[in-house]
Amino acid sequence: MENDLCPPEIRPHEALARIARPGTDVALWERHLDAALEQELAALKLAELDDLTFECTIPDLAAGIAQALDDAGYPHCPALRRDIAMLARCHVEVLAAERIRLRLEVIETDACRRFHADFVTVRTITTYLGRGTQWTQAPGSDWQPEMIRELSAGTVAMFKGRLLQPEPSILHRSPPIAESGESRLVLVIDSMEAR
Repeated sequence: MENDLCPPEIRPHEALARIARPGTDVALWERHLDAALEQELAALKLAELDDLTFECTIPDLAAGIAQALDDAGYPHCPALRRDIAMLARCHVEVLAAERIRLRLEVIETDACRRFHADFVTVRTITTYLGRGTQWTQAPGSDWQPEMIRELSAGTVAMFKGRLLQPEPSILHRSPPIAESGESRLVLVIDSMEAR
């Protein structure tokens, strides 16, 4: 098992492409969100937004993102649109995917509260607002709760799923936030071939 954390000067494609290495079950790209994106995110009223899910190919990506955000009640957010498009392109390039599914969800519960690996080839996840996804080594005889790590908001993770790793060495979950009053805004990208 290897996790690949890249230096901040590495471009996103280079950072995330490390997921293709044998024995690498999570690739991380630590980043700070730019000021324009942070400003847009701070202005969002999460309680007024719908979750969105849509499928598209790269040629349809910009229009698909714009339409999905509009349909879900988002105000005009050009920096958010650009960031989602950039991450979708990285996912497509790294995995040579032809069609992807994107989900942007407001999470207020303990969604996916158990550590797991998804039934996909690779899943890309980033948290825009709130606590980030938690991950850990698959529990074994030496596993301790202190081994749980939590991604920072903005950090992008690609997790190998069960279609590539039937016996995963890295598991992830949403952090437990039920009854805390916290909300999270999370982007998930999957290749459609991985369903």
